[in-house]
Amino acid sequence: MTGSDEPRADRSVPGAARRIGLGAAARAGGLSKSGVQRIRTAARADGADRSGLSKLITVHALHAAGDALVAVALAGTLFFSVPIGEARSRVALYLVLTMLPFSLLVPVAGPLLDRFPHGRRTVLAVTTGGRGLLTWVMAGVVTGLALYPLALVVLVLSRAYGVARAAAVPRVRPPSVGLVSTNARLNVAAVTAGAGAAAVGSGIAALFGSGTVLRVASVVLLLGGMLALRLPEHVDEAPAPTEEDRGRGPFRLTRTAAAVTGPFAAALALRTLAGLLTIFLAFLLRAEGAPAVLVGAIVAAAAIGQLAGTGLAARLPEHRSRLLSLIALLLPFVACLLAAVSGQDLWLVAAAGATGVSVSLSKFALDAAIQQHVPKRSLSNAFSRSETGLQLAWVVGGAVALALPTSTPVGFGVAAALPVLGLVLARQLAVRSRA
Repeated sequence: MTGSDEPRADRSVPGAARRIGLGAAARAGGLSKSGVQRIRTAARADGADRSGLSKLITVHALHAAGDALVAVALAGTLFFSVPIGEARSRVALYLVLTMLPFSLLVPVAGPLLDRFPHGRRTVLAVTTGGRGLLTWVMAGVVTGLALYPLALVVLVLSRAYGVARAAAVPRVRPPSVGLVSTNARLNVAAVTAGAGAAAVGSGIAALFGSGTVLRVASVVLLLGGMLALRLPEHVDEAPAPTEEDRGRGPFRLTRTAAAVTGPFAAALALRTLAGLLTIFLAFLLRAEGAPAVLVGAIVAAAAIGQLAGTGLAARLPEHRSRLLSLIALLLPFVACLLAAVSGQDLWLVAAAGATGVSVSLSKFALDAAIQQHVPKRSLSNAFSRSETGLQLAWVVGGAVALALPTSTPVGFGVAAALPVLGLVLARQLAVRSRA
């Protein structure tokens, strides 16, 4: 796939997205009651209903559904509603805005949550419900400049939620379930809810516009905020400080054990890859007037890949987080290299699926490594720093994609180099951590 045909793209891709959204919404609405019951049963298995994990899964699923609806609404506003040249500048502005929340997340949110861990339920409720209130306001200004600062605050709250949720996971983990499996259950719920919400949101956007999608997101997020307050009390319990904790200096994620820095380096490389492919494929498919079938196949492959990564991570031993990271780096390297060489649509779909698998695997490996090897009283700080690094990596990948020509060999050639850089970075951080 090479070349460009902008007038054709401007007519075809929005229509393709509309057809995909309507079809996906219809399929999402047809989910059977037996399927919902199976999901609920799995969420409550192994004592998850008694430990509070099932309630956290419900909150996290609503959070993911709300975020997916917001993403659908913003995508229609920032990308498909304008000519492709103007879309580049809008996406660049969005990338800058996504980084601003993290200027507060590391120096403020992480240490604050570590200092007051007994407020996790309140933080989860405020960050989820607060986004619900803001998205309702956003619905009235989807065409104005006020959309950008509101979207910025929504991003700040979303990242603070992620830090508090990750720090709460060890408190609700059932004794018979490992951390990787616990995170896997949360991710299955998030991906399933997010995919279904995105499908429904696409259909609503096609029929009623982005404002209505934001109002639906508001209701979903407000419900999640209320349910966060119903989490069990032990979510707020603070671990007792140890002599080792008291003697520690300022926490630095890159100075921890190689069991943490290795997965961190792999996750950084793969999140950069995800940002690059997300932005690059969006412009490539639009510039070439890609058929609706190809657009749908790529989106479906990425979602299925995330679920497959979740299933694979849950079946590997708890202590093999570094093995997870190596597998995660290998898969997209091969797929992206073949896509760059052949340029065939099949390998574009394969690269999207492989990236979905690998990003999911790497995130599980990193979360489990942090939850196992970082002192309990530094968990929120560790997660805030890891989330900041991963988001920065995604933005860097997206920025690189904006600078690349819409050429399959060039874009996927750069993408194939990123897993190799991840291995190099893992080696360098391992040397530093030993020093």
